[in-house]
Amino acid sequence: MNVKNRKCIRKLSLKSLYANRRRNLIAIFAIALTTLLFTSMFTIVLSLNASYETYQFRQVGGYAHGTFKDVSPEQAEHIAAHPKVKATGVRKVIGITAEGGFAKIPAEISYMDANCTKWSYATPTIGRMPESGKEVAMDTAALQLLGVTPKLGAEVTVSYSITDKDQTAFTVTDTFTLVGYWDYDELMPVHYINISRDYADDIEAQAVKTGLQPFRTDLNVMMASGTNIQGQMEQVDTDLGYTWDSYTDPNSVRIGVNWGYTSSQLESQLDPELVIAIAAFLLLVIFTGYLIIYNIFQISVAGDIRFYGLLKTIGTTPRQLKRIIRQQAFLLCLIGIPAGLLLGYGIGAVLVPVVLRSTQLEVGITTISTSPVIFVGSVLFALLTVLLSCSKPGKMAAKVSPVEATKYTDAMQTKKKRRSTRGAKLHQMAFANLGRNKKKTVLVVLSLALSVTLFNALCAFVGGFSMEKYVSSMTCADFIVSTPDYFRYNPADEFITPEQIEEIATNTKTSLSGTGYAVRKPAYLWMTEDALRQDYARYESAEQLDSHMSRMEHRGNMVMGNTRIEALDHSLFDKLQVFDGDISPMLEPNNNAIAIAVSLDDYGNLPNPEYYPKVGDTITATYADDVKYIDSRTGELRTEDTPEEYLQEKLYGARDVEYTVCALVELPYSMSYRYGGIGYETVLSVDTAQRDSGGAAIPMLYLFDTADDADEAEAEQYLSKLTAGEFSPLMYESKATARSEFAQFRQMFLLIGGILCAIIGLVGLLNFFNAMMTGILSRRREFAVLQAVGMTNRQLKTMLIYEGLFYAMSSVAVAFILSLAVGPLAGKMLGSMFWFFEYQFTILPVLLTIPVFLLLGWLIPCMMYDNAAKCSVVEQLRDAQ
Repeated sequence: MNVKNRKCIRKLSLKSLYANRRRNLIAIFAIALTTLLFTSMFTIVLSLNASYETYQFRQVGGYAHGTFKDVSPEQAEHIAAHPKVKATGVRKVIGITAEGGFAKIPAEISYMDANCTKWSYATPTIGRMPESGKEVAMDTAALQLLGVTPKLGAEVTVSYSITDKDQTAFTVTDTFTLVGYWDYDELMPVHYINISRDYADDIEAQAVKTGLQPFRTDLNVMMASGTNIQGQMEQVDTDLGYTWDSYTDPNSVRIGVNWGYTSSQLESQLDPELVIAIAAFLLLVIFTGYLIIYNIFQISVAGDIRFYGLLKTIGTTPRQLKRIIRQQAFLLCLIGIPAGLLLGYGIGAVLVPVVLRSTQLEVGITTISTSPVIFVGSVLFALLTVLLSCSKPGKMAAKVSPVEATKYTDAMQTKKKRRSTRGAKLHQMAFANLGRNKKKTVLVVLSLALSVTLFNALCAFVGGFSMEKYVSSMTCADFIVSTPDYFRYNPADEFITPEQIEEIATNTKTSLSGTGYAVRKPAYLWMTEDALRQDYARYESAEQLDSHMSRMEHRGNMVMGNTRIEALDHSLFDKLQVFDGDISPMLEPNNNAIAIAVSLDDYGNLPNPEYYPKVGDTITATYADDVKYIDSRTGELRTEDTPEEYLQEKLYGARDVEYTVCALVELPYSMSYRYGGIGYETVLSVDTAQRDSGGAAIPMLYLFDTADDADEAEAEQYLSKLTAGEFSPLMYESKATARSEFAQFRQMFLLIGGILCAIIGLVGLLNFFNAMMTGILSRRREFAVLQAVGMTNRQLKTMLIYEGLFYAMSSVAVAFILSLAVGPLAGKMLGSMFWFFEYQFTILPVLLTIPVFLLLGWLIPCMMYDNAAKCSVVEQLRDAQ
């Protein structure tokens, strides 16, 4: 028989809820605290991610999802029409200026359409975009470097080299009319000087007449989704019949993904350890919320257990009792969840700038996320936690019989106790009370122990960050000085000069100093075809690679490959990390020893040893005075009509030098060429390089270390003055900058982790408070009986204090055991995620919490008992009926 009693059940839920207003406030507070935990976490994480992405976008130069490179008008039209492409923006670079004031930050002269301008942070805030003729728009800093006051209609003269990133030709000087400008962003990698399409087409036509290819057009795109950008772009190429992995195939449309998007970085770096870490963190947060609400609902059910028993006597079914509890939970959620959302979002919004102030991201990019994920995710997680938390108390209320309900004292069934003739001791009674409801005791101890374990893990995590490993990876010397071309990875005919090096050496106190040299002469290294194929395979298909190899010069199984030779002063050999062999032969006079620079992973391992020659091998280098391309069919210099498959390099003034590989070394990135390429990167002593190249080794960088902090501070001050200003010909890097970045990085983790520990610690304290309150409320009759037979208030209070101290010390003991068990496992996982992390076992944070827990174990029971003991014994016995 189906009885329509939902209205009655709702009325019972509301009346029962209204009758326990004080307890409901605690439940609402618990739900609000859980929602606050989720909301503040989502707000902080998503806001930090949004701020980090904005910072990355500004460093990259825009926030388009990606770029289809060097597209024809037909290809651009087909790509724009693809359903996965939401919007497109066209850009055509026609030139660059990197002289004078633009030496440190170059300016690119290009045409951008409206979308590309918007995505590149280049929309004029004053004026408009160029539309025709010699109209121009640029940032205020570029105008200042050109000596022009920002004013619409002003004449701006710009000299630039014709280039589109693939080819360089002549220099052009033109005068433009300023039609728009915007404030300069210091994070941007270049100055954008935007011109009209008409002007770009005119310059392109002039360049083509001189023999250049038409300028390259790039198509920036926004995809349908910000996740799996690489896969979406590859799918577009595949659907349209294009390839994306070739530089020479006319049907290839290469792609570039904006690495500023966190999703694109995660997709390339996602590994099982990271997935496990994220999953563990989410489970931890859900479990934390569960600990809060479960105990609250258990208190609620325990307090109303007699009420539920009376309901069962008049015919209420277990299912209806569960519904009453669920309805009460949802009604409390209607108040607690909105309050938690507002408070959590507000706390998150306040904490994000605080966190960012401890990092290098603080410069004007604080972004408070308003993503619906924050609110929808928080509500769903909170509701899920509430449902999980009230299911067990609901079952308990449904199972209890009316007779059991009248005798309920929050004690679980236990084995029969032995009788004792020695009398009861207060600490024994307290300890026995903890065993009356073992599940509740375990939950309280776990919640307290969890916060301590997390605090200990946080201290071990932050303390494991090795500044030495981090700084040594960022830079290999206290100071590295060179020109902007070097730090911008540009090949140049001249970098830092011997005169500038001498001046710096004179004005600084060094413990080690030396110069790195670039060999500015065509040089080739004969390597195995298999090794060279590995290099070219990244850019060419198998068919193209076979064709390419057939055109290259062979000597048996050896092929002439490109190489980058760096020469070092003898003092700088101490900076090399020797993987195999010995570098001492390179220090001998008139030596023919060479070291091969290898790429080690973050843990000092060589991923592809078969690619490199072995120590002791003899290899041949070919130096040339000049290199030209010829037509292999005729032996004559190539013409515009020479097919690519017949192009062949011809060396003029070539001579061979044989070297013995004495070592495989890791050349620190900070003192290398800083750009890769085809073929081996090698190291010679400066004397050997000058001898074999005919004096073509030029100073590329000057680096030095200082003896102490005082000398380092003086050198920092001197170099900052020397390199100040846009027109300074020099730039420098220092360890002080790397140390500052490391300290900010560590402080950010400490701050975020500290907030998490504080919230979970609050959960533990709330559960401790609830456990003591539950024990006092559910045992009021028992306490009254004990007092009636002679137990004093002081003895009762002491017994409760013992209970609190047992809770506290049990929590510390469990935290100690968890730290012993989890610490090494977490350390191993973190070591695989952060290469500069060195796990060091510590238990000191757990020991430091003992006095705090002892104080809480004494204070909370005292407060709870004093509040409950205001009634007389007779009133307590009457209320407990």
